[in-house]
Amino acid sequence: VSSVALSATFAQSAFASPVVVPDAPQIAAKGYVLMDYHSGKVLAEKEMNTKLSPASLTKMMTSYVIGQELARGNISEDDDVTISKNAWAKNFPDSSKMFIEVGTTVKVRDLNRGIIIQSGNDACVAMAEHIAGSEDAFVDLMNAWANTLGMKNSHFANVHGLDNSELYSTPYDMALLGKALIRDVPDEYRVYSEKK
Repeated sequence: VSSVALSATFAQSAFASPVVVPDAPQIAAKGYVLMDYHSGKVLAEKEMNTKLSPASLTKMMTSYVIGQELARGNISEDDDVTISKNAWAKNFPDSSKMFIEVGTTVKVRDLNRGIIIQSGNDACVAMAEHIAGSEDAFVDLMNAWANTLGMKNSHFANVHGLDNSELYSTPYDMALLGKALIRDVPDEYRVYSEKK
């Protein structure tokens, strides 16, 4: 009898209090989205469909394509990648890089970590060339995957996110990409938790 009374009391108190939902935080950004992973429901947003430059977040799509290539067995983390003149660190002054040198050989796993952890623009180009033969061909893969994922307001123009008028996305599309990274390429997503 006492457990029934306790249950009834708990039920009364649970329904008696109104649910307090805090206001969305003030975020100093042109646009953002907070999306529930499981339902896809947008919990908070600002200008979620406004086309913006994704800048270095472009590397999320670069990483997604790499994750797909690894998962499909098209490349291996143990593959050696020879660094071309196009991927050379000196081509990216005043930007994030791994400082890889022309002619050196670097493992896919190290370049991948250089992209995700160091935001290395040079590593992005090296991986693009390794997978697709050129940065332009890899960008075609990025755009094909964006289409597959339903990123209707996105277009990629390079692999690293440096300024380009043809490079744009929306906060909503980038949230779709984040969800896809977690869902589709979990081994790739795990690298995001590493510090160095």
